[in-house]
Amino acid sequence: MKITLIIALIILCNFANAKQAGNYAGNGIVIGLEYAGLDSPSYTKGMAKALSDTRIPGMKHYAEAVQWGQMQKAANKPIDFSKLDLFVREYQKVGFTELTVALKSHSKWADKDGNKFKSTNPTPKKKYQKLYSKWIHAVVERYDADGIQDMPGLRWPVRYYEIGSEFSSYEPEPVAEYLEMLELAYHAAHQAYSNVLVAHAAFLTTPVHLIVNKFTEYEKVWANTKRYDKSHGYHDIREILNRPDIFDVVNIHNLGDPYELEHINKWLQLEMSLRNYRKPIIVSDTIPTSYIAWGAATTCKGKHLGILIPPATEQDRCRLAKYFTKLVNKDKRTIHWTRNFVAADHVQRTIIAAEQGYALINLSFTIDLPFLTAKFMKAGAGISAWGGALALNRRGKIKEMRPLFYSIQQLIQHVNGYNDIQRVSHQNKQVRIYKINNMGKTFWIAWHDIGKVLLPDNSEYTKKVSFDVVGDQFQIEKLATAKSQKNRKHINTVNGKLQLRLNHTPSYIFPIN
Repeated sequence: MKITLIIALIILCNFANAKQAGNYAGNGIVIGLEYAGLDSPSYTKGMAKALSDTRIPGMKHYAEAVQWGQMQKAANKPIDFSKLDLFVREYQKVGFTELTVALKSHSKWADKDGNKFKSTNPTPKKKYQKLYSKWIHAVVERYDADGIQDMPGLRWPVRYYEIGSEFSSYEPEPVAEYLEMLELAYHAAHQAYSNVLVAHAAFLTTPVHLIVNKFTEYEKVWANTKRYDKSHGYHDIREILNRPDIFDVVNIHNLGDPYELEHINKWLQLEMSLRNYRKPIIVSDTIPTSYIAWGAATTCKGKHLGILIPPATEQDRCRLAKYFTKLVNKDKRTIHWTRNFVAADHVQRTIIAAEQGYALINLSFTIDLPFLTAKFMKAGAGISAWGGALALNRRGKIKEMRPLFYSIQQLIQHVNGYNDIQRVSHQNKQVRIYKINNMGKTFWIAWHDIGKVLLPDNSEYTKKVSFDVVGDQFQIEKLATAKSQKNRKHINTVNGKLQLRLNHTPSYIFPIN
């Protein structure tokens, strides 16, 4: 009897330990990807399994697949958890511990205003507000891992929930009505799970030029910036920031270059300081530096031209049009360069987000944006359409691993769970050097920010730099963009300084003991 009990306890302990095996961010930023496709079980499983090799802890799903109207077809219908279960189950099964769930209220039967093609006010009608709260409560309760009404096979609680995917045309309703809905969602979520982290719909600041000298100038730059999406502006965003009682984390989208993160953080810290509170900031959605978006990029003349995104300027438009024309025409050299550019770009923005103190960042994308790479779309999403980390067939079988996949895999290997990350000051502000402490080991990551458009026809911008280090020998590891890439070399210090050439592509720098 005793032997049987001991064996049973050993099995139980081993099961509990195995259940908790997964990818954790520790005290560092949660690095995730988007979007997890939920088209079919085989596709979802294939993508989850493939991306598990990166060891990232985070993942975000395609929001429209689980919006309210998709999960509950009518007021008298039960909630269908199958798509959301598929996402949570398959990604947790392979070790993703921090999932971001976007909950959009859009529903043809409950929306305040809209038609069968588009919702112009997706907040629920008054008579459906209790049902909306029940939906939010049911979702959070199902994935809180408290043992009550949980999804079968749930391994970890899902903490991050967005109420709406973006505070833009995706949430076009008046801000007062959005806040009413956010308040309903916040209380319903916290009644289900006290440790839930509710995020408001993410602020879209791109392409607003947030580099200002005085706080009073923010209103002016918002007013003077040409923006494609004008559903909500500066005052509406500030109305949300006035209500810290109904969200747990501040939520942004980083759709510009990586350095935009520094200016957004500065602005939000000032806004929170004015209101006497501090909350974590998450980056729930990103795209690579796209140069042009929200309109045609393959031409520099005519109507419906895309909006330029820094560092691109009007002087770059025709040069960019030639580049994007090559992309949509599937020029192999141009596509290869672009995918390497995306890989470098996303490592840069992750390091900047980590140093700035962001709590989470979802990088994009898992796959290329469907249709947006096609010639007839005129590269309307800019470089981001070619931002996929991999390519799969419809059954979830891997067709190709892209440079972004390998660069993230390398980044996680070196950076995940870091204890501290600081930018090293340098007389040249375009030189980016970051000192990282991870589990007692110190290393650096560095690159040169050229501050302007970089394209395949550029001569390689390099900058010879030196900085103080302790040690005689160092290993330089270039960004990984392919499997089993040999990208390491040794370098000696000169008079206590490390001298090396930097370009747009980040390099890891490790001391050799």
